[in-house]
Amino acid sequence: MKRKWILKGVFLGSVFFISILLIKPIGISTQFSVASGMIQTVFQDDIIFREGTEFYSLIDYYNQDGIAKSIVTPYNYGIIFVVGVFLGGMLGRIFFRKKEEFIEKESLLEKDKISRVKLFLGGVLLLFGARMAGGCTSGHMMSGIMQLSVSSIIFTIVLFPIAVIIAKRIGE
Repeated sequence: MKRKWILKGVFLGSVFFISILLIKPIGISTQFSVASGMIQTVFQDDIIFREGTEFYSLIDYYNQDGIAKSIVTPYNYGIIFVVGVFLGGMLGRIFFRKKEEFIEKESLLEKDKISRVKLFLGGVLLLFGARMAGGCTSGHMMSGIMQLSVSSIIFTIVLFPIAVIIAKRIGE
């Protein structure tokens, strides 16, 4: 019997536990708001201001979750996490993916006539929804449940069966 998933689960749980213990819960969607704020400050430099050690914004959205501070000081745990996810995905594709698997996945895109533009737009909508919900799936399903957050438990109860149905549908 293959039980490699148990080791992977223990590893992932340990990473999340250490993250919560030492820094903060894992989540990634807030960093995209930080990135958009950084871009906005290039064109409009007076949206973030400082009072003592606190940072505030004229835009109420940036006053949530410490986004205003992260826009001014972007080199933080969250940005490192985003870059790490991107680099990890690239390195995984380069070093651990067999050519046959890649060709098979490409044919799935062609078979279902899903364009890369549609995939990108779907990702944008998913990210927009994640910000509206106050966090992404890793933030809600993993970190939120570890903290016994009621909203995260409800989110997971609703999302998980839907994800299983969609995964089965795609696998057909």
